[in-house]
Amino acid sequence: MRLQLHASIVVSIVASAVALVAAGCGGQFPLPMTANEFARDSSGPALVAYLGQPDASPTVCNLHAQGPHVRAMTPVLRAAMVNGLVDGSISPGLWRRCIDAALASLSPEQVPWMFDDVLHAYFTMLKDADLQADPALAERVASVQRLYLERRPGQDGHPNILAPVFDELRGALARNKLPPVARSFAQDLIASVDVEHGTWQGHPVDVAMMDALAAAGNEMTLRRFAERLPGADLRQEASRRIIRIHIALSAFDEVRGAAAAVEESVLRDGHNRIALREHPLLRAWFDERNATIRNVLVRQAVWNQTATLLGYSQQRPTLSVLPELSFRGNFWVELEAISRPVTLCSAKQALDPTPCIGVLDVSLDNPFTYLDKGSAFHFRDNVSAHEIAPWAARANFTLPVGLTGRPAVSLRWGLTYERPDNLDFAGRDHGPDLDVRVDHSMANRYIFTVTSPQGEYVAVVEAADLGDFHVASRGARGASGSDGRAGSDGLAGAECSNGGAGGNGSNGEDGHPGGDGGDIRVVIACGTGPCNVDQIEGIILSTGGDGGAGGNGGAGGNGGSAGAARSPTTHIDSHGDTIVDDPGCSAGLAGSSGSKGVDGSSGRPGNPGHISFSVVR
Repeated sequence: MRLQLHASIVVSIVASAVALVAAGCGGQFPLPMTANEFARDSSGPALVAYLGQPDASPTVCNLHAQGPHVRAMTPVLRAAMVNGLVDGSISPGLWRRCIDAALASLSPEQVPWMFDDVLHAYFTMLKDADLQADPALAERVASVQRLYLERRPGQDGHPNILAPVFDELRGALARNKLPPVARSFAQDLIASVDVEHGTWQGHPVDVAMMDALAAAGNEMTLRRFAERLPGADLRQEASRRIIRIHIALSAFDEVRGAAAAVEESVLRDGHNRIALREHPLLRAWFDERNATIRNVLVRQAVWNQTATLLGYSQQRPTLSVLPELSFRGNFWVELEAISRPVTLCSAKQALDPTPCIGVLDVSLDNPFTYLDKGSAFHFRDNVSAHEIAPWAARANFTLPVGLTGRPAVSLRWGLTYERPDNLDFAGRDHGPDLDVRVDHSMANRYIFTVTSPQGEYVAVVEAADLGDFHVASRGARGASGSDGRAGSDGLAGAECSNGGAGGNGSNGEDGHPGGDGGDIRVVIACGTGPCNVDQIEGIILSTGGDGGAGGNGGAGGNGGSAGAARSPTTHIDSHGDTIVDDPGCSAGLAGSSGSKGVDGSSGRPGNPGHISFSVVR
């Protein structure tokens, strides 16, 4: 079956194609890419590259996010996001969360353009012959369809673009021209569009119809009514019946026993939040089968004194960004007088009467995290070295969870510091004097704090990397000696005379001595455990600079050129005899060249500075 496209859609497709070409012009991006690194680029290819990573956060798509995010939702970015789904670069689940975040932050004028692009991609995938046999493609189609069916009231594409396509889709269904998988998607989509006009299966929607659906347990259709019916009163009646179905099926006796009060609470708030003042905490835990567990790797940029927090797991050892932490369904608590464990409240749209904890009741006492409005914690992945260095004294990257300000439970992730660049200091002449403190409070980790004329630098080194790391003060290389002057050239010989000798070149200047290394004072704080003092002493270096190269001796001057020969001259006198007027002369000899000057000697190397060590406990 081939859907014909309305002329206005062609315009949209052309615009999208241009945008996609622009989006595809970017190069490769080094991975892992943090949210901060994406935000500095904020291009279409960068967005696709970032979202293509495991654990990427869709919050970057929210124009008003607290953390790093896109600067503006341009046509190029919209096209890149849509194309990233169509070609499989972005997983459908993450793509949907990214689009939701974007839609929540777009102006009313921008929203229709997003739906135009998204539904164009939907119709393109719906026509794909591979849809029948490709589950991954079907998942992408389903992701777009759910986005459209679950959109907020009043959000839609431009009617002049979408209405003709919906009409054509209805005709294809009526003529049975769609393959089974595409027909199933199309029927569901058209049914939802009909509900938005107040009808269901050709009949007006009313309370009696809802009661029949509720009696049959048809929550799916009732939810469509609650979300898509045009009248607020009818939407509320549909919501009531969904809540009643949930209450009847609840595993909590206290929910079923207070059905009427719970119904009103959920209808008003969207959930059944527990007042923790009345139900104190008994116990809290994380479900490790579902909770996100990671090891944290700290990548240090010692000369900038910044660090990047990256994540990895035993099951997936490749580095990636740190994931967001969604506590709903992972964080569980037992509360006094509540019959079963509870977790965080669901979204209001779920209409869930299950007792739950409000997101604002939960806190995460970790300076590198922040909470978004959707109950997910995010990490600040770019931090200062002075912020993360104190954590080197800890065995784990700890995430203490509080409930109404009181400790509840802690997540403990592994913590590793990537080997930093060497702290190699060089002076313009002599090496800088340094004060070095080495803290070894953890058996497998060392913290180096180096105070220099340039400022203070902190580097954390794992014990396994200690032999490959060093701190050094290096004197500068001595200046090179000046080259000797070239000797002057000899004078050219006059006719029949020798050329003058060339002058000797002058000697090259000796190289200047290298600068001395700086003095280094080292304090090693070993704590209570053993401290590898000998190895630390071996990686603290003060070296003099190499001596400067000697100047080259000046070249000898060239000898003067030889004087030219003179031919004899004669004449014939009156008697016929040959008379010699000038006997002439032979050519002179060329002058000898001057000697090359002696090359200067290399300067002496600088002396190492004094290094002192003291050990404290």
